[in-house]
Amino acid sequence: MYLARPRCRIQGRHLLLRCRPIATPQHGAARFHACAARHHEPSAASSPTATAPDGAAQGPKRGLRGLGLLKGSRGGKAHARGKDKAGDAATPRYILGQSADQPIRARFAPSPTGYLHLGSLRTALFNNIAARASKDGGAFILRIEDTDQSRLVHDAEARLLEDLAWAGLSWDEGPDCGGPYGPYRQSERLPIYREHVQTLIDKGHAYRCFCSPAQLEAQKQALHEAGQPTFYPGTCRAVDAAESDRRAAAGEAHVVRFKGNAFGRPKLRDAIYGNFQKNEDEEDFIILKSDGFPTYHFACVVDDHLMKITHVIRGEEWLISAPKHIALYQAFGWQPPIFAHLGLLVNPDGTKLSKRNDDVNLSKYKTDRVFPAPLLSWLANLGSSFKPNAKPPRSVGDIAEALTFKFTRGGIKLNFEKLDHFNGKYRDLLLSQPLASLPPHENALLRTHLLAPTLAVIRSATADPCGVPSWPRSSSPLELVPQLVGADEERRFAYVHAVLASRDGGFHTARDVVEQHPYLFWRPPRDVYRASVAATPPDARVLGALEQVLAREDAWRDGQAVMNTLREILEPQGVETLTVHNVLRLVGAGGQDVVSQSSGRMFATLGRDEWQHRLQTVQQLL
Repeated sequence: MYLARPRCRIQGRHLLLRCRPIATPQHGAARFHACAARHHEPSAASSPTATAPDGAAQGPKRGLRGLGLLKGSRGGKAHARGKDKAGDAATPRYILGQSADQPIRARFAPSPTGYLHLGSLRTALFNNIAARASKDGGAFILRIEDTDQSRLVHDAEARLLEDLAWAGLSWDEGPDCGGPYGPYRQSERLPIYREHVQTLIDKGHAYRCFCSPAQLEAQKQALHEAGQPTFYPGTCRAVDAAESDRRAAAGEAHVVRFKGNAFGRPKLRDAIYGNFQKNEDEEDFIILKSDGFPTYHFACVVDDHLMKITHVIRGEEWLISAPKHIALYQAFGWQPPIFAHLGLLVNPDGTKLSKRNDDVNLSKYKTDRVFPAPLLSWLANLGSSFKPNAKPPRSVGDIAEALTFKFTRGGIKLNFEKLDHFNGKYRDLLLSQPLASLPPHENALLRTHLLAPTLAVIRSATADPCGVPSWPRSSSPLELVPQLVGADEERRFAYVHAVLASRDGGFHTARDVVEQHPYLFWRPPRDVYRASVAATPPDARVLGALEQVLAREDAWRDGQAVMNTLREILEPQGVETLTVHNVLRLVGAGGQDVVSQSSGRMFATLGRDEWQHRLQTVQQLL
């Protein structure tokens, strides 16, 4: 069913104000697009070579010519034209800086400290469809980042997997299905992180810090009082290697910090936001906590490299942290992936979207019976768009094919009217096909999301002594049409499907159909017929013609055939078309001035036997 539309700066925007775009030389764009190996350049400080410590060959270079999606880039015009110079061939498709002809390995790495919400589902979707839209060999990886042990929610991981599956997102590698680069829970990868932390210590890019929380707080207070930034001042850099090893071996509590200025101020080219570099040096940030667990910044870099991730697609709030990650890649001598930071979702009025807002919770959309496919279509269009004339997507693969992969920056306003549009288009697409012909999962969705709720509304109204709003209180209870009576659930589903399909999308919710067209679900009460006949007596010629047509079984092939037979009888008598339809509306819907379907559709929906019953009821009242 459709949603009611409750109404609800971008969190990371202030971060961008603290940073400056990189001054690019006149011919820098061409050099920048050469290959991914150069799209994250170190600063003037020395940088290690691009050879991995183990001497392994680097992965294929990933071209960045697809960054035509960025405003102002020369590639954008060519991409928008979709034609080459000859005008008869489509421009090769690019996905966030890489040709679709090359495989994309993307990952979604949620933390099980809470449940899936709209923003995280949207991030998962863009990672998924980027992998699906690339050539064979692409993969979508699900990784659980559970290093923050103090904030874990006991059922969060199970709910994450359940919600992703409900939405229609599948993964090629993950904690439940394994894969060649597992384990896929960070808590199960601690030996890997310790090994890589030691590598950085041995290289001189990291050091152990033995400062206690009290010492750190005193240092921060002193810096604050002196009017200086409260960054960690690097106190334990002065501890020599031998002493550090001895104190660690003795079990003294410590963390491991990365030397924030080891590579100056790293810069990167983001596939959505373009060139990015911070104005200030990084502080010596923690990469391994005192409990032996890595921090997010360290673990994600190690995992992305070892899992051969080609694209890191995540929210804009992580853009400010990207230079840290580039510095870690440089320290290891690894090639960074392509980064793409998505604009954050905001309320319709542009204000910050809170996780406490009900509109953010995925459970709301499940409870409101929004179909998963249109929900994903809506999310895909929050910050990007479909190609012109794209058909309503029915699967993640359809969304991957329809998406332009051109992204907007900054706050993306939630547009609930657009969600209603996508949900309605998908619903009408399913209703346009016979129920039995739908794929099993769509057949089940139509039943649970639309047909069963409609039947529930009908049952509730039948039991309500006040009846339905369209009819006055009747002295007798509402009588269901025969198609809705009995134990045959399939018959009831088929009838409701036929009724809703006959609307051709002309309804907002199923409850609207029930309330506006009650004659399709119940026989009009005699009180209703009596009042209508008394107000405007029906033309006897039309009633007689209808009786003749009801006697001819061959005329009831479909609704239009019934109407044609009626015209053959009534036109020679000079009966006006408006009069015909008014009388048919009275018999079929209970009144000449009520809202109803066309006469032909009422014939087709209600059927011959039901029309026979209603005509007899009217004739008895005359």
